[in-house]
Amino acid sequence: MMKRASWKEYQKQIAEDNYYYGRSCIRQNFFPGSEKLFIDMLHNDLGKDLLDDPMHSSCTGIGYHSDIVPLETIMTVVARQFALMTEAGYENFVTSCITSFGVYSEILATWHEFPETEEKARENLFKATGREFR
Repeated sequence: MMKRASWKEYQKQIAEDNYYYGRSCIRQNFFPGSEKLFIDMLHNDLGKDLLDDPMHSSCTGIGYHSDIVPLETIMTVVARQFALMTEAGYENFVTSCITSFGVYSEILATWHEFPETEEKARENLFKATGREFR
């Protein structure tokens, strides 16, 4: 019973449909066709709406975890992805890349705990691209 109570903290609501897809920069190299399969499964097998936006770019997670890309920069890149999602009319972000998943999760948690970092990312995004996100 103790396990169940502690597990509740980690339970997440999963969106039913209307996903904005974040591609991986490296997954296709390790597992050719894996992203196509993922997209086809969601579209064709499950009948889900998933936007594979050609404007989307890499999350730069590998550069971040290698200490090449600074945290403030990757936050701005993530903000750009969210702005593209907002512009496309989507609210549910999905990625098939574990590195991207980690980056987005870490940044969202940071923004929640330190709102000033989200404001800085929004400011950087607007200065660089004129974009905003919900």
